[in-house]
Amino acid sequence: MKQLLREGLLRHLRLNETIAGNCGTHYTKQFMFEEGEDFDPFGHIEQDTEVITEPIDTLQDCLLGFSNSNTKLEWPYFSLPAGYTCPMATVCKNFASKPGQKFSDGKSIKKGKEAEMLCYAARAQAQYKAVKEKVFKNMDLIMKANKEGGSEAMAELILKSLKYHGLDKEKLFRIHESGDFFNKEYMQAWIKVANTLPGTLFYAYTTSIPLWIANKGSIPSNLKLIASMDKNNAKSIIDNDLRYSLVVYSPEQAKELGLKIDVDDSLAWGSDENFALLLHGGQHAGSDAAEALKKNKKAGVYDKVKQAYKQNRQSKLDRIRKL
Repeated sequence: MKQLLREGLLRHLRLNETIAGNCGTHYTKQFMFEEGEDFDPFGHIEQDTEVITEPIDTLQDCLLGFSNSNTKLEWPYFSLPAGYTCPMATVCKNFASKPGQKFSDGKSIKKGKEAEMLCYAARAQAQYKAVKEKVFKNMDLIMKANKEGGSEAMAELILKSLKYHGLDKEKLFRIHESGDFFNKEYMQAWIKVANTLPGTLFYAYTTSIPLWIANKGSIPSNLKLIASMDKNNAKSIIDNDLRYSLVVYSPEQAKELGLKIDVDDSLAWGSDENFALLLHGGQHAGSDAAEALKKNKKAGVYDKVKQAYKQNRQSKLDRIRKL
């Protein structure tokens, strides 16, 4: 089955007719194989408000800011500005304007040169002032530490900030609700952090595939990485046997791919398998993604996702307590 998946994915990524997915994912309108009529992409489930973040502590300018939870995640996470810190992203790369500024066209969000869809994180950073201020402050502090002392200084900054906010003993932590590993020293900094805090399970999605490959032998077991697959990095991900996620436009596409849909990140951190993410968030008007969103809403797909999230919640929290 694994060999079939590899061959099928590469074959279909060479087709001309393709559509863009979320989070750097790119997939084709044809699919690899069918698992069977009884396969349910939501079958692993056991039984909307705006983003909530902590206000920036202006008295602690030397510390990074973290968020404790949002409507999807019920554990802390760290973010950097979307686009600016995603050097290897392509089809999903978008930028929010810097705090207090607009782009030359007067807008607060800008597409990257190869962008084919709207990044949900860039959209949120353009929309919510507190979110934008926090992630740009984080970037400034991280970049300063990188310049002054590379991976050691960045790891020290992260650890000091986690301890200040009382997050150094958390059981679960997401790296980069937005942003990515922007250079090798920064990835190595998080490896150092994970090694220093073995009681915390860290996880992160990434398009920085060459950095992952270069550090593959040194990544500790409590740092789980998930490759956000797109048309530019798919072969590298498959050839190096990296775990990945794919964004699908509908549950039917997940079914044809034989992938479970992760509705709450519980597959991301709680398993080692590949999985699907259902397209969500606002999209550019007139795009294939926007049309898919419209169809999903009309079919009640997102209502099903919300229900699955609720049904899975207690089981998910029980699993976190056992970490």
